[in-house]
Order: sequence, then structure tokens, then C-alpha cells
Amino acid sequence: MTRKTVGRVSFAFAVLLIVATVACASREDKDVNRAKAAEIAEDNEALRQLRSAGSDLAKPHKVEFYVVVPSEASADAAADAIRPLGYTVTVSAGEDDAHWLCVSSRTMLPTIEEITVARSLFKGMALKYRGAYGGWNTAIEH
Repeated sequence: MTRKTVGRVSFAFAVLLIVATVACASREDKDVNRAKAAEIAEDNEALRQLRSAGSDLAKPHKVEFYVVVPSEASADAAADAIRPLGYTVTVSAGEDDAHWLCVSSRTMLPTIEEITVARSLFKGMALKYRGAYGGWNTAIEH
């Protein structure tokens, strides 16, 4: 091959590599966006059910968020990271004694915006401490 041909092949390969990278990133972005949309829909449904059950969502609620982690040390570290953010946190052994539970609570207006921010925070904590986000819960407020 001539130098000119090698240059064209290299350029074509570089373009192909860029296109493939953009396509993969785009697919990953779509997957992430789809997952976030599903989470928001799930949280909106929970808020709709609270409202249907008679809860006044314009009033503050004590909302609890759950993170399950593999060890007491991870649970304590997560709790230490969460408390300065304005949450009350309790740590306890899980039902199977193989996992630990961090229950974080805060009184807040249960809006989709607040729940979405909190979900992101607790999913991040779960990821950081090799655990799982377990959702949220609140009582009905009249």
C-alpha cells in the first residue's frame, strides 16, 4: 500500500471508531435516560397512591429511604456520610444477618423533585458502599 492509501485507511478507521463510540455512548445515554424515566414514573405512582389514600402532599412528611449494604462497617460509613446532609440515620442488621440496613429519614415535602434528588443520593451511597437502594416510604399525613 502506498502512504496515501494507508493514510486514507487510517482516517477511515478513525472515523469508524468515532462513529461506533458515539453510537455506543448514545445507546448508553438512552438506557440511562430510560432507567431514570422508569424511576420517576415509579416515584410518581407512589405519590399518586399516597394522594389517593388521603395524604396531603402539601404538608411535610417524614420520609424514610433504605440502603442495604454488605457489612456493618459499610453501613456505619454510609450513615456517617448521610447524617451531615440533614438526615437521621439508623443502622441495623438485616433480616438475613448477611446484610446491613441504613434507614435515613427526613421531614420534607414529598414532591417528585425532592424524591428524585434523594433517590439519586441514596443510589449513589448504595453504589459507593457496594449495596443496593431499597426505596422509600412515608406515612399518610392528613
